[in-house]
Amino acid sequence: GLCSVLASDYYYPAQLLAAFRLAADGVLPLTEAWNLVSAGPARATGLADRGVLAEGRRADILLVDDSAPLRPRLIAVISGGKLVHLTDATRLLTAAATPREAVVAA
Repeated sequence: GLCSVLASDYYYPAQLLAAFRLAADGVLPLTEAWNLVSAGPARATGLADRGVLAEGRRADILLVDDSAPLRPRLIAVISGGKLVHLTDATRLLTAAATPREAVVAA
């Protein structure tokens, strides 16, 4: 309850790493830690169309490989319904074969 937003203006991986670190250290479940970098900043900046995955909201989704502890790796980004970033298409096939906990993104 001491923090409502995690943000960085110069090191873009910071939010991803922070959320996974909070979860790994047992401070918060990953879904709650992710809210600090997604829903919290959206609320704080008045961006009512984003921050959670819900009908009528902007759907930005990050696909993350979290198989290496404390080293989450961004695999793909879907923004506004379009694939805008993809590191390696074969990794999507591997990820699809092993479903994991879903986490919402901004």
